[in-house]
Amino acid sequence: MSPEPAGSTAEVPLMTRPWLQIERFYRGQVERGLNVRAMLRRVEQIEASRYGRALHAWTSMHDLCIVQVPCSHPYDGPYLRISPSFDGTIEFRYIDTYIEQRQWHRRVSEADVFRRLERFIDQLHWVAREKAALS
Repeated sequence: MSPEPAGSTAEVPLMTRPWLQIERFYRGQVERGLNVRAMLRRVEQIEASRYGRALHAWTSMHDLCIVQVPCSHPYDGPYLRISPSFDGTIEFRYIDTYIEQRQWHRRVSEADVFRRLERFIDQLHWVAREKAALS
């Protein structure tokens, strides 16, 4: 297949995938015996929350990569990578520079993943806070 000529109007495929497709990916991994059950649970939580409508993601090997807006391949902008460590912890790494030492990162227990995700989203203002109901 030859590359498209400069200025081509060929459609570039999206890198991001619907949350349901990502959930099916992790479910398939679990069914094949891979220990990514915690990743599956977190994707289910995201999908059921307000973040499922506001954030976009793709998978890379076992990692979940999250961005604010849908993106096409190749993508070189900032994103949050959530990676299973297969030892009961999950690593969060915000890829906003290629210099690894300058990237924000945290390692949390599988039970704390959703709370850490919410704090990250709140700190970067990726999703507007829900207003408390007025009584």
